[in-house]
Amino acid sequence: MTSNAAIKVDFSAKAPAHTQHDFAPGKMISFNTYLRPAPTYYYGNDIIEELAAMLHGIEHDKIFFVTNAVLKDFYWNEIAAAFARNCLVSECITIDDAEKDKRFANLERLCETLVEKFVTKGSIIIGFGGGCLTNIVGLASGLIFRGIRYIEIPTTFMSVTDSCLSNKQAVNGRYGKNQYGMYYAPMFIFGDTRFLKTESLSGRKSAIAEGIKNALINDASLLPYYEDVLDTDLDNMKPRTLTELGYNIICSKQEILRKDPSEKLFAMALEYGHTFGHAIEFFSGGSVPHGIAVAKGMCVAAEISNRLGFMSREEVNMHYHMFGDSLRIDLKIPESISVDDIMDTILADNKKTAKGVKYVVLEKIGACLNPDGDFQICVDTDLVRSVLRDHNASVDAILG
Repeated sequence: MTSNAAIKVDFSAKAPAHTQHDFAPGKMISFNTYLRPAPTYYYGNDIIEELAAMLHGIEHDKIFFVTNAVLKDFYWNEIAAAFARNCLVSECITIDDAEKDKRFANLERLCETLVEKFVTKGSIIIGFGGGCLTNIVGLASGLIFRGIRYIEIPTTFMSVTDSCLSNKQAVNGRYGKNQYGMYYAPMFIFGDTRFLKTESLSGRKSAIAEGIKNALINDASLLPYYEDVLDTDLDNMKPRTLTELGYNIICSKQEILRKDPSEKLFAMALEYGHTFGHAIEFFSGGSVPHGIAVAKGMCVAAEISNRLGFMSREEVNMHYHMFGDSLRIDLKIPESISVDDIMDTILADNKKTAKGVKYVVLEKIGACLNPDGDFQICVDTDLVRSVLRDHNASVDAILG
């Protein structure tokens, strides 16, 4: 380890929205992810030298660094130089990682490439990219020789703050997202916000939408914080400000995972809006980014709650205000995606149980309906279809 030793962060008490840490370049903090198993998360801005020093201290034969062509052009020379300074033997492999590439064929190509390049049980595989890429690489790592050590380096704000905080690895099937996969934990997660400079504004908005979701399902007191954030220029945030925002979003999810590291009971609340969002994302071919699709899905779920007699009209409208007015997301479902498309995908959803499709629905802001103890409920299909049919008209009526 270099001189900037990791600072341990205590999550035993809830972190306030504006928790301050020294997020100056080169400063790194570490914390428990509260998953099961629980990889440590190392986090900061411009901390790549810390990664190289950490890897130097781990016995291995070779590092296989997997990324996409764009990220390789931006960052690989710098990373390779840091690795070389620490006497690390590494090789960079590129794969396609758009939503349409999150398939068995791409997974198989990566597995065969790694084997052809003589990956061994003593190797370390690093996934460097957004959620699609790290899902493919994480799944390949779990499959080859029944498990090769894996490190996740997220490079989008969504993956830094949300998707890396799960041991789920998966690829899509013909009928929906994440239908084939496993739970496979990385050795650790390494989040360096310096790598976010290649990301679009829509990607940043996607991550913030997931942060707002965490407030809606668990802690409504965080909503004023997000209102303040959304009143700033999201496209031109200073690195330290962006790193602090990322940390606060991570904290909001950590609070949920700490209560349920199994990700199968209370943490199911994290799926709020995702059943609909996954269908929208899937049928858009990835043109609607994950968090933006989930924001649309949360508005659908809020309308269902209202029709079931739970959330008030004011609470439902708060969803449209936060995501539409404040975050400036287009909340309409694309006209090319039909109600039948969405319902067909929902029927093949990876959260379907013996009781059928179940949905995460809020009883009120900050609390999920939980009649069966799994924080999900069954909803009449005709009611769901009706809400979906009315959704775009509801957006027009509320937002104008």
